[in-house]
Amino acid sequence: MEKEKNFFGYKAALGAFLVMFVNLGVCSTLGVFVTSLSEYSGWSLGTVGIIGTVNTIGNVILSIVAVKFMAKYGTRVTMLISVLACALHVNFYCFATPGSTVASLVCMYIAGFLASFSITFGTHAVCSTVIADWFVEKRGQVTGTVFSGAGFGAAIWVFLAGQLFKYMDYKGSYRVISVLALVIGLSAIIFLIRDPKKMGQKPLGWEKAEEMQQAAASGAGNIAGVDKKTAMKTDSFWVLAAALLCVCMAGSAFMAYAPAWWQMNGFSSTAASNWDALYLVLAGLVLLGVGKVTSKVSPSVFAVLVCVAFIVCLGLMYMLGSNPTTMLMVLIVLFGALAYPLNASIPGLMGQSIFGMKDFAAISATLMTAVYVGQALYAPIMAKFLATEGGMASGWLFFAGAAFVGMILILIAISMSPMKKRAAAAS
Repeated sequence: MEKEKNFFGYKAALGAFLVMFVNLGVCSTLGVFVTSLSEYSGWSLGTVGIIGTVNTIGNVILSIVAVKFMAKYGTRVTMLISVLACALHVNFYCFATPGSTVASLVCMYIAGFLASFSITFGTHAVCSTVIADWFVEKRGQVTGTVFSGAGFGAAIWVFLAGQLFKYMDYKGSYRVISVLALVIGLSAIIFLIRDPKKMGQKPLGWEKAEEMQQAAASGAGNIAGVDKKTAMKTDSFWVLAAALLCVCMAGSAFMAYAPAWWQMNGFSSTAASNWDALYLVLAGLVLLGVGKVTSKVSPSVFAVLVCVAFIVCLGLMYMLGSNPTTMLMVLIVLFGALAYPLNASIPGLMGQSIFGMKDFAAISATLMTAVYVGQALYAPIMAKFLATEGGMASGWLFFAGAAFVGMILILIAISMSPMKKRAAAAS
């Protein structure tokens, strides 16, 4: 174990947290700005909402580029690009002008694509690499702290946006946010992100890493599960992929459009931001407790719990259209937070329980394609509903139905699990 008093790993972890705090947090504010962007530019809410689809497409493309770029240029340069892109993307929203001009729409879509650089070059993948470079021992603990803390950080940025709305328009708010993002992000990269090899240090628990390598070389520690090729030949894989598309599409729609819906029903921009910030804080607390819950209940029960919570949440969102009360908002935020694992945990937890851990990373990465497709579909689907008489209210009912279908498909995928079949055959 690394016992040097000047061990830099925890400072590097703090740096990773701050970089993720900036990128994930600032990009999470779009939901509270989308109404202002629509009203100022003159473009419909549905058209402006396509920013989310552009961002998802960018995430898919750049997630492949980011890994190769990081391998060649290192984490510091990769993070630097993410922070610069983060500040630049919010400024592109400020280039919009009134009058439904094509130039405004192009600038907003460019902003959405630039946000993809922030997410793929400066959040989970690169921050996990920084932590892995510095920690063998306590790696899971440090990673969990950094990721959950960054989730709470998103609430801070959303809350800040709401307070800024009291004193300035959306452009002024975005400019303040861009300056803060640069100061925090660049300071973290310059002073805290370091390579242990260049500093002459070894990761915490480096002795365990050597033991693990020796065990792997000797063929010890066989891991239960199926490989990616085998998994993709099962019906369970494709049913689960369809389920992820449904639930992640619905979850993304809520995160993107909930603040706009609240504003449509009489809540101010500041109030909508405050409710969104409360939702994100509660969601972070829920994520901290997910591990304990999943250790006590089966994957099927867990899937039903979060999906039912989300269906209730969207039902309450529909009711808000005719009865915009504080009590309804409290229930919406509470059930929405309970359902937050649909966006953050369901893909990993379900895949792991169905296919085992043997080739889980590769299987999970492949399943993410379905997640990305779902995230790309919610905006054009909601745009269709916004163009109808039922409007966004009808959209919430549609996405509640999608969540229900996703829940049923998850249960079917679990029932056909190759791991369950192997266990039955062994008994």
